[in-house]
Amino acid sequence: MHLCSKVIGALAFVSAALAIDSYVVPPLSPGYQHGNSTQHVQFDSTSLYIDGERVFLYGGEFHFWRLPVPALWSDILEKFKAAGLNSVSIYIHWGATEGKQGTRDWTEWRDLDAFLQVAAEVGIYVIARPGPYINAETTGGGFPGWLTNNPAVARSNDTRYTDAWEGYIDDLSEIISKHQYPNGAVIAVQAENEFYTDSPATPTTTEYMGILEIAFRTHGITNIPLIVNDVYPSGHFASPGPSAVDIYGFDSYPGGFDCSNTDWPELPDYYIQMLAWNAPNEPMWFPEFQGGSLVSWGGTELGYAGCYELTGPDFVNVYYKNNVASGSKAMSFYMTYGGTNWGNLANPDVYTSYDYGGAIHESRQLSDKFNELKLQGLFYQSSPSLYSTSIIGSGNNYTSDTSLFTTNLGGSGTTNFYIVRQGSQNTTTTTPFTLHVNTTSGPQTIPRLGGTLALNGRESRTIVTGYAFGSSVVEYSTAEVMTHVALDDVDYIVLYANSGSTIEAVISSSDDGTPVITGSPVIKATTKNSNVTITGTIGTATNAVVRWGKTVVIIADRPTAYTYWNPRTTNAYNLTPDTPSILVSGPYLVRTATVSGSKIALVGDTNGTTPITVYAPRAVTSITWNGVAVKTTKSALGVGLSGTISGAVPTLNLPKLSALPWKSANSLPEIAPNFDDASWTIANKTNTSRPYTQIGEYVLYADEYGFHAGNYVYRGYFNGSATGVDLWYDGGSSGGYSAFINGHFSGSGQSLNSDFNSTITFPAGSVQNTGVNVITIVSDMSGLEGDWNANDGFKEPRGIRGYSVIGGSDIYTWKLTGTLGGEDYPDKVRGPYNEGGLWVEREGATLPGYDYSAWQSSSPYVGISAAGVQAYHTSFTLDIPSGVDATIGIQFTATPTSNYRSLIFINGWNYGRFISNYGPQTLFPVPQGILNHNGSNDIVVTLWSLDATGAKIADLELVTVQAVNTGLPKITGTVSSPTYSQLR
Repeated sequence: MHLCSKVIGALAFVSAALAIDSYVVPPLSPGYQHGNSTQHVQFDSTSLYIDGERVFLYGGEFHFWRLPVPALWSDILEKFKAAGLNSVSIYIHWGATEGKQGTRDWTEWRDLDAFLQVAAEVGIYVIARPGPYINAETTGGGFPGWLTNNPAVARSNDTRYTDAWEGYIDDLSEIISKHQYPNGAVIAVQAENEFYTDSPATPTTTEYMGILEIAFRTHGITNIPLIVNDVYPSGHFASPGPSAVDIYGFDSYPGGFDCSNTDWPELPDYYIQMLAWNAPNEPMWFPEFQGGSLVSWGGTELGYAGCYELTGPDFVNVYYKNNVASGSKAMSFYMTYGGTNWGNLANPDVYTSYDYGGAIHESRQLSDKFNELKLQGLFYQSSPSLYSTSIIGSGNNYTSDTSLFTTNLGGSGTTNFYIVRQGSQNTTTTTPFTLHVNTTSGPQTIPRLGGTLALNGRESRTIVTGYAFGSSVVEYSTAEVMTHVALDDVDYIVLYANSGSTIEAVISSSDDGTPVITGSPVIKATTKNSNVTITGTIGTATNAVVRWGKTVVIIADRPTAYTYWNPRTTNAYNLTPDTPSILVSGPYLVRTATVSGSKIALVGDTNGTTPITVYAPRAVTSITWNGVAVKTTKSALGVGLSGTISGAVPTLNLPKLSALPWKSANSLPEIAPNFDDASWTIANKTNTSRPYTQIGEYVLYADEYGFHAGNYVYRGYFNGSATGVDLWYDGGSSGGYSAFINGHFSGSGQSLNSDFNSTITFPAGSVQNTGVNVITIVSDMSGLEGDWNANDGFKEPRGIRGYSVIGGSDIYTWKLTGTLGGEDYPDKVRGPYNEGGLWVEREGATLPGYDYSAWQSSSPYVGISAAGVQAYHTSFTLDIPSGVDATIGIQFTATPTSNYRSLIFINGWNYGRFISNYGPQTLFPVPQGILNHNGSNDIVVTLWSLDATGAKIADLELVTVQAVNTGLPKITGTVSSPTYSQLR
């Protein structure tokens, strides 16, 4: 149905309200403003509310379709929650779901319903972001390939575009509606993505946005707010403007995207003012805040390691705390886990890996950036007194060194938060200082007993005063708070500081008593007037306890604090102190904790034999780790149960690929003049609706003929003599081609530019002056462009964009092929992006069960001696020990002077696109479930030489990317996916 008539009246209503200088509830919305709503999810100008309680929304981005093993989705979400992240933001991919118009598939790795169920079981809120346009550095920005042939301007109110997306939005709305909080995990839905209101260049975007919002509402999204992520805080779709959403948000990537340059821009100073101008009645929400960065083809040879360095632990420390200092209590980090652009999911801006330099690596391995994320996450979740604070002061007058800048958050009782940072973010020297604070006993300059605090270069610190934990209070502390718990009637708090720092903390509690100090000879404690003052110098591996009465203070250096976990003992969404929890120190990861009477069952991961200490209710006397009893004694620290989790991570004995027998076949038989292309598509269109110029009689854009992914092969026929062809090729950044005339190699081209021109010169004697000649062009494209500017940029052609025969008659017939079946691709499980148009793919030789007996014995390490494409197959067996979570990768040895391209297929799944002289990626992690960790695996690798001299792969081997002993459930075999006999 068309929604235009509905939206016109709705927009008129909103327009009439523009004169009202206050929040206006959007049409069809039940309203979510606190004090004027009965909904479970609400907001005011400070924060979100859920079930009537303020919430600090601290989340991360994870695209479940970039990890096509549903059994591993819980792994990522459990890691999020262990870091104190209480929400996950997800893009939903229209193109992956609807590879053919009108036929949508919500199963397997696209199963939105299953993912939302996993989120609910883990206990983590979900922000759903279905587009229809999502960007995400994915092909077409998530638009399906067939949409490139729709004459309507996308992201407009054109009914032809509305007809295209309605079915997709209707379907997902109905799925999400079943999972709206409190019946499920979804607390918000984002409409569109980094979108704009009307402008001279895009005059219909506002009405389109209104149509989209009404579609969400009329198909069941009625209990949770609609939100927007403005690309810059410009007020697009903020209340009371036209087509306003319920809650306005804006994105921020202050570190930029140059991963070869680790200089930081200065911290943004516009957040507060821009929000005050554009959405003064709404909280400061960052739907996307920089969690890493992207790297393009031919980018820094460091790849994502450079992005990790640019946005590493110090970036997390400084920039994320600056969000809080600016007043934000809602943010999501893009990406926290990036995953993989397997198949042809990528757009031209990125390559196979979508690691993004995130806190969790593509291999699912945790990083020090994750640890820094956790230090803040656990603090925010344990600090409800922060949620209602506002800025009560800021400037350089809080510190003895006026080069520093401090923000004082307060106004919520007696608690104050002081966020101190460098005045310039490129200061890398240590800056000592004292700090002027307000405490419950009045203004103080701390430390009071001598010494200083310090910022170690790129660092920010959050200092608290009047901070309650249970019935105890931190009057002030120069060490930072990580978290706190109440166990029985005892208050526990974890404080941390950098090694070499002197600390001074004053704690008041209801019980007097003489402090007992364990774990450090240099930590001291004195008592005066019910206050205990703790002082000392933090050493390497400090893990000390000061305890008296019903108060326990744990003091750790930063790396030791990284080993602390604060798991909740239920799967509740609420991570505040209201939800029962315990403290655990030692393991690599604690996933879950379950208390049952005197027993506590812990599930997690270790990276070797690991000491463990558990702080739990006193009734707990025994511990299990991943179902195995841990022998414990009372901790030497005087509190908690300590033991050892035994077991080194076994060394994985991986087969050496270069020692295995390989077989190969020619994967470019199409160059033969007599090749049978009778079943190929005839490219006979002479015009196109897309706004891109063509050169030549026929339109050869592959998408026009239903081919939207990977490689295409063209064959053009002409009579008589010719000396060559001028070719205009567009494959996106890193695209390329090779051309052959009557089977003779005629040249190749490739570029990091999206499109390029080149002249193909036919070799002497290769053209028949009388009779039919055949030119064959094999091409490679890197995905469809995005549509970030809403100008139909995603419709930029792929393949041959123009041609002109030199010195002869024109080409009278063009044929082409791509993915087998085009939009009627047979492999519905792996989906529309897994396969392209190379012979080995169309033949089905990448699939398990294919008969390779007719292939010749040859190895990719020997390679080929001429231009062309060869496909290689071998099989290998893995036997990874039970209880080990490992990621195994395919490692290329790059030879930048060799001009070749390769695809990697593992058990039928396309898990890598390697370009030797572009890079930077050489390591391709493959998750368990795509690889069979306890059985046989098939690998097919293509070798396409673009040079007449041929090419070989210098080395290609299996490597262990990461391995830990784990409590994850065992994955048996591979994800369910069809074999050769089922598809061909």
